[in-house]
Amino acid sequence: MSFILSTDSSCDVFSSELKNRGIACRPLVYTVDDVAYFDECDSDAEYRAFYDLVRGGKLPTTSQINVAEHEEFFDSVLAGNDSDLVHLTLSSGLSSTYESAVKAAEEVNERYGKKRVYVVDSLGATVVQRIVLDEAERIRDEGVDAATAAVRIEELTHRVQVWFMPTDLMHLKRGGRVSGPSAVIGTALNIKPILIINKNGGLSVVAKKIGMSKGMDYMLDNFKKYSDELTKTVYIPNADNDEWAQKIQAKLKDIRPDCDVRIGWVGPVIGSHTGSGMFGVAFLCGKAREN
Repeated sequence: MSFILSTDSSCDVFSSELKNRGIACRPLVYTVDDVAYFDECDSDAEYRAFYDLVRGGKLPTTSQINVAEHEEFFDSVLAGNDSDLVHLTLSSGLSSTYESAVKAAEEVNERYGKKRVYVVDSLGATVVQRIVLDEAERIRDEGVDAATAAVRIEELTHRVQVWFMPTDLMHLKRGGRVSGPSAVIGTALNIKPILIINKNGGLSVVAKKIGMSKGMDYMLDNFKKYSDELTKTVYIPNADNDEWAQKIQAKLKDIRPDCDVRIGWVGPVIGSHTGSGMFGVAFLCGKAREN
């Protein structure tokens, strides 16, 4: 292993799986009813329990990892280890986590008197971050050095495409993310917004479709347009909506039977903002994000 690989828990990989893959993880934090929890789910049941709370009307909130917490994490991972560290974060367009990690890395590197920690912005979250992490692990296992790996990982972050569809507009209204009238009218008319993570790592609404089927068809059309020979694994972000996640999985397999199509959880950090029911499609391809 040429360098140590770490990430934060927004990648939504079971904590035991990360451990088995030799990937260190700093859990993010979410709060329900003024009680803070580390985001370190390790089973389907734990994710489902979170969405049961959301469907029951709870409004979880999330908080950032500050500079001191990142610094403590980096020190603990590097302790007694001569290898450098490459750390992958939640998108800078969605959170200040990346900025805090960069500042912490500067402090750690200054103490060592050389660069030991390389921070890479995933420009994504949940399964998008997971796709980047999968590629980072492959690069690690090739035996390249940390500096080279950081450059290669950063380059591919721009080529992970994602479209997703939140389905609970009333949750978005309760969280202040859409206006009350928009949520009420959208719910009444069965309007579903389609979002992307844009080239800056933020969110953009790219379409509004009437009904789940038309929303799914829009995402499938974009998969047909952008997937290519580099698309080997396709992830479906799933905020506890097995019915539609399985529907789009079947259709993706029909379109690209050569691809491994996996359903992945959307964890508490992102699920706190989207609510339950969201699903979509994410994959690596040769073309960079256009928007």
